[in-house]
Amino acid sequence: MSKIKLILADDHSLIRAGFRTLLGKNEAFEIVGEATDGQDLVKMAHNIEHDVILTDITMPGQGGLDAMEQLKKENPYFKFIVLTMHEEREYVLRAIKIGAQGYLLKNIENAELAKAIKTVYDGGKYFSPFVVNLLAENYGKPEALETSEVTPREKEVLQFVAKGFSTKQIADELGISIRTVESHRINMLKKLRVSNSAELIKKAIKLNLID
Repeated sequence: MSKIKLILADDHSLIRAGFRTLLGKNEAFEIVGEATDGQDLVKMAHNIEHDVILTDITMPGQGGLDAMEQLKKENPYFKFIVLTMHEEREYVLRAIKIGAQGYLLKNIENAELAKAIKTVYDGGKYFSPFVVNLLAENYGKPEALETSEVTPREKEVLQFVAKGFSTKQIADELGISIRTVESHRINMLKKLRVSNSAELIKKAIKLNLID
């Protein structure tokens, strides 16, 4: 019986070592690649034969969700399980919107992790109970999907927009270019379906995107 080939993406070496040990005890699995950031993950997904990708969300540079979004656009048949400590609604909803087949927390038991990997490998989906409850709570709420589309960096920009910072001031605060700030602002206008900054702030307050 051939093993299920896995790519593991996490910037923490101890976390990777832990899952490598955990999964190595199961003869059904083989870790064929370990990525330390989103860029590594994208390269490995294209260059290494694999069946399922396990990825964290927060990594240096390109994060796990951004990498997954890029890879899903290039090949919708890539299979992803998000393996993270993040329980926040925006992360869960965005992951599912992108097309994650699984969403698990890192404190998962070995048997459940194995079950999740096999389920996704066989074409199914596997989500932790808290994800299922969250989806049930947000069923029929279109604003939940709108919120999930806003990335953490865009939320940072949004906080400064709400405080009345200029584009240059925001760029200086975040250490990014003015063009990048403008790009984030335009993206948020599209995602929240508003036409100007005043409407953007009003909608952000309604969706609790601003502290």
